[in-house]
Amino acid sequence: MPDPGYCGNHGICCRTSGICKEPFVQESVCVVVTEEKGLEMRGKPTVCKAFIALSLIALLAFACGCTGQGQATDSGTKVVTDIAGREVVIPKNIDTIVTDGAVPVLNSFMFVMGQGDKIAYSTPGLSKYQSVVSPGLRDKPKIQGGIELEELVKINPDIVFTASMPKVEAFEERGLTVVYLPMPETDAELVKNVVRILGEVFDEQERGERYIRYFDETVARPGKAVASIPDDQRPKVLYCNYKTMTAHHRWWIEKAGGISVSKNNVAKRITFDLEKLIAWDPDVIFLGGQEIDLVYNDTRLSGVSAVKNRNVYAIPSGTGPWGYSSEQPLMVLLTAKTLYPEQFKDLDMEAEIMAFYKEFYNCEITREQAAEILSGTA
Repeated sequence: MPDPGYCGNHGICCRTSGICKEPFVQESVCVVVTEEKGLEMRGKPTVCKAFIALSLIALLAFACGCTGQGQATDSGTKVVTDIAGREVVIPKNIDTIVTDGAVPVLNSFMFVMGQGDKIAYSTPGLSKYQSVVSPGLRDKPKIQGGIELEELVKINPDIVFTASMPKVEAFEERGLTVVYLPMPETDAELVKNVVRILGEVFDEQERGERYIRYFDETVARPGKAVASIPDDQRPKVLYCNYKTMTAHHRWWIEKAGGISVSKNNVAKRITFDLEKLIAWDPDVIFLGGQEIDLVYNDTRLSGVSAVKNRNVYAIPSGTGPWGYSSEQPLMVLLTAKTLYPEQFKDLDMEAEIMAFYKEFYNCEITREQAAEILSGTA
């Protein structure tokens, strides 16, 4: 991007005139005057001075325009707009990243952008596939639970990504650069917007667009096979945490050809009771892998279709749970295969996982590892 001097020199300055004694401003002014008014301006210093003043104003305005609207003038920084619409001045060169509020999920998007080695710390209990994808995490400091503000200040990262809007102000008050990225769980467009923002942050726009192209193509695949199935014949799906009795409406259920039983609720998470679950009577239930036995062993649920037909499944977890992470496109495929096994009998989920990890994480995993991810126990 040209600097103000460049814009000025090429905007009004000409070195070919010999009329003016002062080489820069008057020279350019008199050239213009000579072109438009001949030599009649030579004897009008007041007019010439006014023209000089106007030219300088125009020059400054043009120079400001060269920096781009909303862009920082410091060559070491740039401006990005986060999901909340906040314009954030960030460094162009980022060496240290902290993720906060949804660490496994946000980390999974850092991996997609090729930035896993810049994550400053790890936490106990992270999926082992975080360190498979980014081995350097094994050697990073481990912080139990959420990172405390004082610890964050000590790390002094170049940028903080947080999924917690209330924390943004607290981080900024300590002089930290903060970008708000909520968990992209309820909306397919939100997933893509998160990736676009990260592309701008890391100057990896093409990498981000490559993921978005894959995302759109993958999400569209089940639709072609199930488009003709009427809504009243589509399986009802419940995605929940049975221990806390909370249900989660997710966009990928419908993209896979299912009906989300909690769709009509405005909140992304709702609590429910046993009577509500029985009334929903889902055909398929997705939940955490540790909860499957809880559901099957609860005799009060024996009449629920998903339980009666043994259609209770664990949510896979790779770098993060598939219901939330950058691996959500794979969840669309798995859900379609689960709901319509005959239509998707040739869909090889292990192969899909292996291809995803190689393409977006630059990490080759085995078929056995892919199966472990699918099991939800990793």
